[in-house]
Amino acid sequence: MLRLASALPAAFALLSACTSTEPTASAPTATAEPAAAAPAPAPAPAAIPLAKDEHLLLKPGYAGQLRINMNEAELLTLLPSSSLTKTTRRLEGIEYPAYEYRPDDAPAGTPPLLLELVGAIEDGGNRLWRVQVQDARYRTAEGLGVGSTYGEVRRAYGVQTIEQAEGNVAAVSERVGMTWLLDRRSLPLGRVLRKDDIPAGTRITGIILYQ
Repeated sequence: MLRLASALPAAFALLSACTSTEPTASAPTATAEPAAAAPAPAPAPAAIPLAKDEHLLLKPGYAGQLRINMNEAELLTLLPSSSLTKTTRRLEGIEYPAYEYRPDDAPAGTPPLLLELVGAIEDGGNRLWRVQVQDARYRTAEGLGVGSTYGEVRRAYGVQTIEQAEGNVAAVSERVGMTWLLDRRSLPLGRVLRKDDIPAGTRITGIILYQ
């Protein structure tokens, strides 16, 4: 599974990954308490913003019109050159190409999407391997994105593992091919973390789409 640092060497050897069919565990149903003992109802949560249109929608394998595994030529045809800055990334001693993508309609100061490329064996070109998102305008159909909480993500998509790599702590939702970067300030660091160790209110600071 191509996720964080541990996946890069495999990505350069083979640009494909399997999708987990592991079912998402359902939350246990709470047993009703007698009316006299019931706690006061919690305040209603704030409305979750939805993606305004298709080009800001996150879904398995896609960030807007960007499709994981599309080739570089397709990417350059799809996106205006004015919105792209070519760069490189280095991971586990391997340097590889990438683009920073700032949509032309993005407000000033909006973080760019990082489009990471990897060489494709079959045609000798580059293909889109991962997309890293910090732009809070990008949302899933359920309204989740940067600024949402770990608890919301876990309920909506399930979390299989917690990974610590590239200086990040991340929750992996294999069913949708998304890795959710977690706000480290909320976490009990200094030990191996499991999914039940993460406070439900921990904020999402970024999203990595992979396939």
